Amino acid sequence: MPIHISKTAEARRSELRRKTLRRRFALGAFMVGALVVLGVSASLVVKPLRAHHEPAQAPAATGKQYRIVVTMAGCDPSVLRVRAGEPFTVHLLNPDSRFHTDGGGWHQFHIETLGIDVRIPPQSERSQTFAGLAPGTYEFYCDVCCGGKENPTMRGVIEVTG
Repeated sequence: MPIHISKTAEARRSELRRKTLRRRFALGAFMVGALVVLGVSASLVVKPLRAHHEPAQAPAATGKQYRIVVTMAGCDPSVLRVRAGEPFTVHLLNPDSRFHTDGGGWHQFHIETLGIDVRIPPQSERSQTFAGLAPGTYEFYCDVCCGGKENPTMRGVIEVTG
């Protein structure tokens, strides 16, 4: 004897199947979206860690060598003492990352009186060679971040004697 199912019971089963399929589809779409977001997030975190920074081509260093570390905390050392007329090279190291909110991690070695403006990208080093300076005091500063030129820690001097 064949079993007859009423149209209302069949309609209820059909509606239940559609609801189940919609839930499964929504869950699947959510999972795919979550995986995409996690993948993009992971690539944003890992890419800078894997980046290889090539040193920039700098002029050949001459004379005495000095190193200034420029960070968001300032210039260290903030005073260089050199002899007049003697060539020297200043190596500028920027260990800050590009994720710093102020200036994107960039720094600057700017000496207005000499027309020098060296920009140092995040996590890199640049050099500036001087043929020899006349006696005097030459102020340098970073005007890219952290209060710029007006911030006393973002400035220094080269004292030339003799």
